[in-house]
Amino acid sequence: MRVFLALDIPQAIRSQLVLQQFLMPVKRKQPPENFHITMLFLGDAERPQLEELDAELRRLEIAPLTLRIEGLGLFGKSKAHNLHGIVARSDALTALHEKLLRSARACGFTPEARRFSPHVTLAYLRPGSFIQPELEAAVARDAGFRTDSFRVSELVLYRSHLRSDGAQYDVLERYPFSAAGRALKQYP
Repeated sequence: MRVFLALDIPQAIRSQLVLQQFLMPVKRKQPPENFHITMLFLGDAERPQLEELDAELRRLEIAPLTLRIEGLGLFGKSKAHNLHGIVARSDALTALHEKLLRSARACGFTPEARRFSPHVTLAYLRPGSFIQPELEAAVARDAGFRTDSFRVSELVLYRSHLRSDGAQYDVLERYPFSAAGRALKQYP
């Protein structure tokens, strides 16, 4: 199964992002329930590997994070393929990414070798479904977009199902950052 680690987005922030989506001249917008900040794409995984990762993630000590989306961006230089909200720079978020990378490698995963660029995808862009100069102008116009700050206190392990109408994400497990949160959680 295809899996990844991510941070959830609170409903109030989802609402702010949906409003921003509405203002963008794109067709294939992400549904708000799919909004998240990918920390690490792990790819295909077998049950034993996931069980080892699960044990590793339960042991991690992580302080809650305060994050914010600041501005919009496009991935793909001359041919954009992703419209997203940019997560403001955070040393704590970068440190968490590095910690998760080490944990995943210790469990036998070989995560993608991409530079960590935290974002929330608002739309996947297919050729012919948007006009690049028009989209670039809209992104530039809304460069001052900012969400409220939000607190993140758990990591989520998602399973990704690729479908013709886009990806569907299922929560496999949630990992509260605090020891108190983990103590309240009932594990089988």
